[in-house]
Amino acid sequence: MLGAKVMARAKINLFLEVGARRDDGYHDIRSVMQSLELSDELYFRRTDGSAGRIVIRCNDTCVPSNAENLVWKSIEEFDSRTGVIAGGGIDVLINKRIPVGAGLAGGSADAAAAFLALNHMFELDIPSDELADMGAAVGSDVPFCLLGGTALVSGRGERVERLEPMPRVQVVLASPGEEASTREVYDRFDALGPAAGSPAEMEVAFNTLVAGIRTHDFDSICSSLVNSLEPATTAPEQVERYKDIARQSGALVAMMTGSGPTVFALVSGMEEAAEVAWELEKAAPITIVTSFAGQGAELSEV
Repeated sequence: MLGAKVMARAKINLFLEVGARRDDGYHDIRSVMQSLELSDELYFRRTDGSAGRIVIRCNDTCVPSNAENLVWKSIEEFDSRTGVIAGGGIDVLINKRIPVGAGLAGGSADAAAAFLALNHMFELDIPSDELADMGAAVGSDVPFCLLGGTALVSGRGERVERLEPMPRVQVVLASPGEEASTREVYDRFDALGPAAGSPAEMEVAFNTLVAGIRTHDFDSICSSLVNSLEPATTAPEQVERYKDIARQSGALVAMMTGSGPTVFALVSGMEEAAEVAWELEKAAPITIVTSFAGQGAELSEV
């Protein structure tokens, strides 16, 4: 196969419990992650390498086109394990739709897309668990972004366990449009200490959420969403404002996702989503209406 097109889906955290910093610098987490239909489009093609071993182009100038890009790192990791690129090259075109640095795992989603595309183009049939292992070497969210859907994620993100699919609901995203440093948020979290709830309270919330997902009890789901990193956000005023606006305009629940600063609001239908988005657009530079998705990275027709 000479080329591949992959849809790289964003994610939100319905539940995020963060532990203490580990010796390797990472934090153990326990999270319930959910894929969104919001996605980047990535186009890959094999070349003779004359223009460069790895060439990345993107419609968003904020996205690096060098070795800092997680797609680049994924290609390097894949080749280090398989040796398939040899003297050739890989060209990548990224059509960016997921806001950069917003806590939606846009970079990790693109990295996951690279592993899926390379496996397809070189016809290797590497099992998904091996691809996830490669992905974990590139970024903590990459294994989930490969699988997607609704999943329990633990460790530093490398352990992913599929859960029952979530009920289909609309999601409204609101972001201040400024890239947040994940490292800074985790440093602030370490300085502040856990504030989302006691271990017992977190356990109750987690069990209630998982049970609600299993039975499609949306009231239980909405009542048990927690994000340990929310108190450590670098944009506290915007986060609180977006949550207040979303709830006041009809959202069932609103919470920051990941390391932020994006806030997601869950609503029951398209009319409600339009109303929430209308109000959020007055305050948030970036407002997106999307929905839950049943999988992560997905090969598409070129």
